[in-house]
Amino acid sequence: MAKVFGIVSTKGGVGKTSIAANIGGILADMGQHVLLIDGDFQQSLSDWFEITDKAEFGLRQFITKAQPTNCISSTAIDNLDIVLSDDPNGKLIDWFRASTNNVYYLLASIKRLSDYYDYVIIDSQGARGILQESIILASDSLICPLVPNVMESREFIRGTIQMLKSLEPPAGVSVPVPNIPPLYGVIYKQDRTNNSIKIANAIRKQFYQGSGGKISVLDTFVPNLTAYKKAVAAGLPVHRVEVTRSGPTPSAHDTILSLVHELLPHLSDTRPVWDKNNVSPIKKAAGGEE
Repeated sequence: MAKVFGIVSTKGGVGKTSIAANIGGILADMGQHVLLIDGDFQQSLSDWFEITDKAEFGLRQFITKAQPTNCISSTAIDNLDIVLSDDPNGKLIDWFRASTNNVYYLLASIKRLSDYYDYVIIDSQGARGILQESIILASDSLICPLVPNVMESREFIRGTIQMLKSLEPPAGVSVPVPNIPPLYGVIYKQDRTNNSIKIANAIRKQFYQGSGGKISVLDTFVPNLTAYKKAVAAGLPVHRVEVTRSGPTPSAHDTILSLVHELLPHLSDTRPVWDKNNVSPIKKAAGGEE
């Protein structure tokens, strides 16, 4: 049965798309069958990897029909498929608002694939909304990138906790809805300085106290390296772009592998393997990440 990770945040520009693409890419190279779902109207994840076989439909059909048939495209990465975002104008929001039951259609569509994929990873929009709520309810675990800034993190923590609490049924009321999944924070673009490390520890403490221990921040953090921008430009997962590096900072390969091993300890003996000669062409100029 597929394990579903939702990549969520109440704030944009914190690295959700990068986390989704790079975790999905390394899991695929670790021999896992992975489906990415681009749940962001900006379509950043849809543009990341080279598409070798584009499906007739995308996110709108996948959700509104609760039916994945003809919605899954193939990428140039073996074992890695994707549901492309085809809703740049956000019309899905109106469809969600038409019925309170519509928020569960994404979950229903994913369940139809549960025996085919090992992992489903869903990118989300950079703001709280009904589509993001649908992604949360469809997920087994949530991953939330965190900017290593104490002031920003306080506001972000409050917003995230409020969002999760809003999806819980009232105390004493039993309703047939999925449980709110556990959330793991990932500190993203952290510098290796004493001040940055102190900030990271403060964020861990804030999250634990603010959530009553329900939200944890992972030990693995993503350093601020140019390799992540190069990966976007090359249309590749970052572990293929920077396998090794000199100095005390771990390579992108080792960082993302450590992140996956922390999230999925049963894969701790597995490392990614890929054809080093099969390099996807650079499709776009180097740029920033979502």
